[in-house]
Amino acid sequence: MGIIALVLGIIAFGIAVTFVLAPLGVVIALIGLILGIVDTVKKVKSGGKKVVSIVGLILCAVLFVILVVESFFMFVIKVADIVDYDTNGVSEELETREIETFNVKFLGYEGNQTGSRVKILLNNISINNGYGEHEIDVYYDDIMKDADELKQKIETSQKYTVTFYKDVDGYINKVYINVI
Repeated sequence: MGIIALVLGIIAFGIAVTFVLAPLGVVIALIGLILGIVDTVKKVKSGGKKVVSIVGLILCAVLFVILVVESFFMFVIKVADIVDYDTNGVSEELETREIETFNVKFLGYEGNQTGSRVKILLNNISINNGYGEHEIDVYYDDIMKDADELKQKIETSQKYTVTFYKDVDGYINKVYINVI
């Protein structure tokens, strides 16, 4: 059994050096450790030579500790990869929600609208452009206008068509307003 413990210690050493199969190495080193202990105890009682079993026992004990540490680091690295992946997914989901939240403030005004609703839209755009990171350009009859100035020209009884366009990130960045 002492020779088997020594052989298992050598195999565990090879696994420890490669770092890839550390959990398997833990099992092999543990089996070698147990066999080395059993063989050493038997040889102490019987008075036999215990050099090989003690060498196998020490080698397996040291490698057991090393392989447990390697396995722990492999586990930590794997968990970090999973968490990083999930974090990226969460970040993308948050960004998508942010874009949707921004756009929803304006999308209700798309299509045919009365002048009074267009004025409300222009007021919201004016507020957004004053505070937000994502400014919206306003076009009236295909000419860029200031939202506050255009609000004065919009007639409440008139009907208008409102069309939105988005930038490459998905944020609304242009609105076209035309008289029907």
